[in-house]
Amino acid sequence: MFVAGENSGDQHAARLIGELRQRDPSLHCFGFGGEAMAHAGLELVENLAQRVPIIGLSQAIRHYPTLRRLFSRAVDLLASRRPNALVLVDYPGFNLRLAQEAKKLGIPVIYYISPQVWAWNKHRLRIIADTVSLMLVILPFEAELYRREGVPVAYVGHPLLDHEGPMHSRAEVLARLGLPSDAYVVGLIPGSRIPEVRRHLPVLLEAAVAIRRKLPNAAFVIPQATTVSRELIENHVRGYPHLRVAIADGQLASIRSALDFALCKSGTSTLELALADVPMVIFYKVSLPTMLFAKAVLRIPWVGLVNIIANEMIVPELLQHDATPERLARAALEIICSPEQLTRMREGLARVRRAMGRSGASARAAEEILHYLQQSESAERLERPS
Repeated sequence: MFVAGENSGDQHAARLIGELRQRDPSLHCFGFGGEAMAHAGLELVENLAQRVPIIGLSQAIRHYPTLRRLFSRAVDLLASRRPNALVLVDYPGFNLRLAQEAKKLGIPVIYYISPQVWAWNKHRLRIIADTVSLMLVILPFEAELYRREGVPVAYVGHPLLDHEGPMHSRAEVLARLGLPSDAYVVGLIPGSRIPEVRRHLPVLLEAAVAIRRKLPNAAFVIPQATTVSRELIENHVRGYPHLRVAIADGQLASIRSALDFALCKSGTSTLELALADVPMVIFYKVSLPTMLFAKAVLRIPWVGLVNIIANEMIVPELLQHDATPERLARAALEIICSPEQLTRMREGLARVRRAMGRSGASARAAEEILHYLQQSESAERLERPS
């Protein structure tokens, strides 16, 4: 049984399911996820990735009745179908509670893509140590953290490094988007959740106006996640007829070869840009309750994954009240107009790429899961009375 929430979890879990079924076609996967997982062969019981966009405390409270119903259904599914293992993908607020229920039922828990326990409080680490049978981590420094706590762990690498199909050239992407070949292309990356788009896109578009005043040949691209309707983005863009803005269907990977720069919300997208050597400014805005909660429990100096992996500030971060159109545009233009800053940032992004290791994370995760299941089956046979 699989459980993954949000767009990135859906994509990563889909690749993992594909690798598992390639190795064992008889394997049946079911559970909660998204369209990508269903396409990979999951029996999709609930589309958790699209239905419940959770961003912080206020969104969790707002969606509590829906989350409670979905959680009850997940527990019922575990109890009625008794899977050989429960594979959880990120989404810790929901999944760690489900791990506790799985333990009560005697169902092994395999966790792929660790909650960011190194950034928040240690309460979640204690839950993981008590409930998780195998932790599959994607960042190099996470494995030692779990080993110290006695959690069985394997470092598999980051799934973003896995092959995602042919990379289109800059010229091909620009032609598809209807943008001129001499444009300076800036990505506006608001996020994959509807609340993120509503909160971030107006700020990004105003920042784009300020950038274009200094760079008349600037054009802007907004990637449309599968969890966000094109209409929502168009409704915002419609108010800026003098900006050259293209909306790109599909994931960020489909357009990143055309980007010269990006204004990118904090999250996995920053690593995608780092892999493509795209300089950026990181930003994020959340509700007041979520901000106050984060300030109380956050234990690291940065929120951007590229900075966390590099263990230094290589990309500027503008958060909350600092994430204004004026400050985003100013930070972007300072970098764009400075060859020295661009070189320094690209050197930092290269260090991040080296730290992320090699491709094949999904395949290695699949091998670890199948090995665990085989060991569990062998142990169960030994325990059976003859």
